Amino acid sequence: MPAGRAMFIVLAVLALVAVLAALAVLRTGLAADRTPGRVETLVARNLVRFSIPAGEASRRNPLTGADAWQQGTDLFRNHCALCHGTDGRGATAIGPRMYPPVPDLASPEIQHFSDGALFAVVSHGVSWTGMPAFGRSLGESDRWKLVAFIRRTPSLTAADLAPRGGPNASTRIVMDGTSFHPAETTVESGAPVLWANLDPFPHNVTSESGNFHSGDLAPDGTWVFRPTERGTFEYHCTLHPGMKAVLRVR
Repeated sequence: MPAGRAMFIVLAVLALVAVLAALAVLRTGLAADRTPGRVETLVARNLVRFSIPAGEASRRNPLTGADAWQQGTDLFRNHCALCHGTDGRGATAIGPRMYPPVPDLASPEIQHFSDGALFAVVSHGVSWTGMPAFGRSLGESDRWKLVAFIRRTPSLTAADLAPRGGPNASTRIVMDGTSFHPAETTVESGAPVLWANLDPFPHNVTSESGNFHSGDLAPDGTWVFRPTERGTFEYHCTLHPGMKAVLRVR
């Protein structure tokens, strides 16, 4: 097929998709509290494909050992599980309510993507969806570990998802949507607690009694604290006083 004709067909298809999307918006508006229709689903799928640079789709994951997906499990839990769930299936409080909803990473549709395509989505994100770009906050090796974890999702077991590190593994609290999740946490004295800022602006962790203070955490920043004093400690973010939570130490 001549190059000119092929380009015409591509442009015609894109124009048709744009027209159908516009009609869908005129008919239903931009509300996110409903199930996407066929046209919107088609647009969302193409947004993912268009977000993948042509030169990256053919790349292969250089990390092939089992340790890659195992280390990716921890990275996924820290950076992705809030929306995708620890198992990547998207069955979370947030995932199904996003627009478009978070996909099941174990599905054939996602597993059909090449290593390079998955790496590109992790690195660059997807415009007009809730998928952020991790190209600046995670190193290349860590992004490939996430790809290895995604490849593992169809066969993950409960043992695969268990936090590694035994008694020294951190309890994790995330700051997202200008809230602490979970809002109440109970830990043993001396056990590490990790706070991770998933919002695109700074937060901090400051106890009401003055027992601990993290300092300001930049986006994707983390802070680990080992409480030794037993009791119930209310804390908040001084930058956003409405953010409040409770830490109980036994």
